[in-house]
Amino acid sequence: MIHNERVRHMVQLQAFNDRKGSEYFPVVKYFRGDFVGLHMLSAFASGTVCYGIGLLMWGICNMEMLMTSIHTMDLKQFATKIVLRYVVFVVLYLIAVYIYAQIKYTRARKEIKSYSRHLKRVIASFERDGGES
Repeated sequence: MIHNERVRHMVQLQAFNDRKGSEYFPVVKYFRGDFVGLHMLSAFASGTVCYGIGLLMWGICNMEMLMTSIHTMDLKQFATKIVLRYVVFVVLYLIAVYIYAQIKYTRARKEIKSYSRHLKRVIASFERDGGES
């Protein structure tokens, strides 16, 4: 005999697995702090690389201006501006990644709790019926 409620819960479980399971299951394997810290560490590395690439591209595009004024410019002030802009860029990027990781972790926990509720209902339904499908 088919149990409509059990089938409905099983369909919802499979739909979750198909849509979001591969995205959310790995997230909840971590504690919140570990998940956010891992994202921030990788964001620091990628932000540094991106800033370096952007600085290199800027330097190549402005090579003529740099070469003509290199002997008259204050190199210490120039380097300070570059480092200050790097720090501002990385701090803003890390803040954005922190917010993103917090939201993603919270959403994943909420969705996994819903998944767990449906799974418990299916298990309870099987136990009530003595394992009968």
